[in-house]
Amino acid sequence: QAELFAAIREYFEIPKQENLSLKDYPTIRHCVKFVLDNKSVSQTQAKHSQKETINKYLESGSSHSKETYASASATAVAEPEINIDEIKKAVENNHPPRHFRHTPVICEMPVKEEIIKKFDPARPVLIIGENLELIKSCRKELTKLELSSVVLTSQKTKLSETWTVDFAQEESAENALKEIALKYPDIQGIIYLMGCADKPFVNSLDPMKDMRYYALPLFSAIKLFNKALNNPSQGCSCFVASATTCDGRFGYSQNASYDPVYASIYGISLCMRKELDKAVVKLIDFEKDAPISLITRKIFYEVQYSDLRHTICYHSNKRHSMIAIPAGINKTKEKYPLKGKKVIITGGGRGLGALFAKIIASRWQPEIIIMDIIEENPFAEKLLSMTAQEAENYKKTEFLASLKGKNSKVTPAILEKEFTKLKDAAGLIKTLKELSALGSKVSYLRCDLNNAAQFEETVLKLKEKSRADGLVHFAGLERSKLIADKEKEEFELIFKTKAQSAINLWKADIVKDNGFWVMISSIAGKFGNLGQSDYAAASDYISKFAINLYNKGQKAFSIDMTGIANIGMGARPGVEAFLKSQNMEFLYPEEVMNALADEIVYGDLPELIYSGDLGKLDWDKQLQYEPSYGETKEKENTGLHFASKGKISKDSFSFEKNISVQSDPYMEDHAINGTPVFPGVMGIESFAQAINAYLSVKPLNLKNISFQLPIKLLKNNPADIRIKGEGKDNIQMKIESDFINSKGIKMGETRIHFKAEYDSSVSPTQSAPEHIKIKNKYKTEKETIYKTYFHGPSFQVLDGIISASDKEVLGVFKKPNTPLLKDKEMNYIFHPMIIEAVFQTCGWRDLYLENKMTLPDKIAQVSILDNNPDPEKLYTLAVYKGTDDYGKSIYDGWAFDENGKVFVFLKDYVMIPVKI
Repeated sequence: QAELFAAIREYFEIPKQENLSLKDYPTIRHCVKFVLDNKSVSQTQAKHSQKETINKYLESGSSHSKETYASASATAVAEPEINIDEIKKAVENNHPPRHFRHTPVICEMPVKEEIIKKFDPARPVLIIGENLELIKSCRKELTKLELSSVVLTSQKTKLSETWTVDFAQEESAENALKEIALKYPDIQGIIYLMGCADKPFVNSLDPMKDMRYYALPLFSAIKLFNKALNNPSQGCSCFVASATTCDGRFGYSQNASYDPVYASIYGISLCMRKELDKAVVKLIDFEKDAPISLITRKIFYEVQYSDLRHTICYHSNKRHSMIAIPAGINKTKEKYPLKGKKVIITGGGRGLGALFAKIIASRWQPEIIIMDIIEENPFAEKLLSMTAQEAENYKKTEFLASLKGKNSKVTPAILEKEFTKLKDAAGLIKTLKELSALGSKVSYLRCDLNNAAQFEETVLKLKEKSRADGLVHFAGLERSKLIADKEKEEFELIFKTKAQSAINLWKADIVKDNGFWVMISSIAGKFGNLGQSDYAAASDYISKFAINLYNKGQKAFSIDMTGIANIGMGARPGVEAFLKSQNMEFLYPEEVMNALADEIVYGDLPELIYSGDLGKLDWDKQLQYEPSYGETKEKENTGLHFASKGKISKDSFSFEKNISVQSDPYMEDHAINGTPVFPGVMGIESFAQAINAYLSVKPLNLKNISFQLPIKLLKNNPADIRIKGEGKDNIQMKIESDFINSKGIKMGETRIHFKAEYDSSVSPTQSAPEHIKIKNKYKTEKETIYKTYFHGPSFQVLDGIISASDKEVLGVFKKPNTPLLKDKEMNYIFHPMIIEAVFQTCGWRDLYLENKMTLPDKIAQVSILDNNPDPEKLYTLAVYKGTDDYGKSIYDGWAFDENGKVFVFLKDYVMIPVKI
């Protein structure tokens, strides 16, 4: 209503009034009276002003007569000059810097606090799916809860209360749902299983056909049962659980290949969650080969007991969810230069698409092909030389008259619609001229992407010349309506315009094999939004499409964009007011489109989320928004022994540590030939602490650890080391130092001592050793071990050796009585002393059987169970795997308790012989 009043005031030129109450104008009749009452005051003046302005324009320096002005064959008035500097300035990002680039990741998300839900036994549950065994399994669980169920499936079955349909025929499923709604209007829950199917990515993708088959029944069911699902019985809950078997990670597995149709289910579920605010709505993805028993168990756990988080996936027997974390971009070197390239931009005739075209023209001058639905109009160029007021006057006089000459009934809505077309055509002319002035060769192809004949004709024109180097797909349509109010035909139109057109463009083979594909998507497809189920389904579809291309080795990515100020939805008064009331932070067109241009040239990720703070719209707090991310921050007194002081930026860190026998007294217990040597396990602990300070997570695994050069305290002099790392997902780390002479001058190159990697996507490996016979009697006592080993009291971690053979050694770890820091224990987080015990157990075999002392050289992977304090006692096992080409011993090693629970696992631990 507020938006309507704003439009009325603007259209009828009614001044803004104070203390205007909307409740005084509840109907259209009252609005009409409002207009009539106010127009009587200013009508005469307004008409005079319009006539005067038009005459002034017609009698000005223009060489065109009044008749020419109204003629369809008229040419433009004097063309305004193009100021290149002004264009370049207009497309630059002059807004204060802030970080809004995020990437979706899957992270472990255990339930912190369960919420028990109850259901009404008098109300049935609807199950929709094709896998009969899974349907039966879910039905069995419902029976245990004393809940009846109704089934909609394509399979022939004798199950009671079952409707068998052909999902390939839209009317078949829709009519069956209507029959169910008549018989069971009070459905209290829906279990949607159509996504529990193996749908690989194929070249013959058919988005519309697949969406109608796999996703549209969910939309139809929610539309029919909307009222019932939002009306739970007293003390009970309603629910909708949608399950899929994409990959257990919502399509974010490395090198995954799958049909993007899963995403159309995701989009509907995300928006439905916000429309069914009185129901428990769950979206759950499983691995392709997940057993039916697991799928059933987890569906019912999520619905009945877990927290209210919507987006959940299960893999490796653990619960995960999608979050969006800040991601930096390295702009030091162009990875895909646009200079001299040919780029197609769909929807590039106006709005963000036109702005993006101007930005890349300004920065790199590529050849640009604009594809849009805008119809070129001979009248349009006139508008370019008019002021806003002159254009408005022209619309209400000459333009209106020309419309009435073609159509006797011209309503205000028709006038606005037709004049908008003219303005779009004028804007297109201006955009094309500016692109050319900026140095780009530019052409325009009018094409309605939903019109098969037009599309085919456009493709033929494109293929007359060489294929393009890339395509940016802006084209789309958005009409916000709740599922309950949205017609199926409109849903299909929105989906077709964005998703089907993307696949049609891909199949048309108009981009080079080594070219790029950019899909302009929306955060509605990641976090959901009221009234945008179709737009969200299409948006996530094209995002998943881009991921599949990326996984096949193509340069492809999607951008999920938030609300943009002054453009699109962000320009609608009512929508803008609503989003601001939700504390959503708008981004500006120039900053977003410049970031998109950077993404093509410098980026290397398959999906980015461009968003500021989502405020109340982010129900599950999935977006980790850090506007100052990327700025170098000083870290002081972190509480971590090795990573206490340093600097952290968006994609790197550097911590400084002074090592001495005073600050690190355990060094005296790790001295070789009288010289304290920094232990390898403390290097591992240093890496773990650096990760903790950098990412605010305590790691459970490190990989590719190498011990290249020992850190020695020669003559007990202190040593300064740096723990450095680069990256965000796969972090490359090293410990380095410089040799400084007595005059304070650096001598020689920087020395690299240890290296390691941390990959957040790698799950800890804790394979249990084969059954081991554990005896209480030691074969070798502690005293004997440390007569041979050089380790002092705080590093005497083996209590004894139970058995030793050519193949394996079994030992016992016991927490030393002597603290590492003499007067206190170190608060370590990566079990360095347990790892040391495994090191020593492996080394004992070399010493016992081959009479050689060996020290750590490298480890393929170290995994730990947790970051808790060490247990008092564990068993250690070293399994010998032979030697490498250089005669270095290779082991797998474990530390485990009496029940076989693994606390530490070392994979491919390599030891090098040394002379001591």
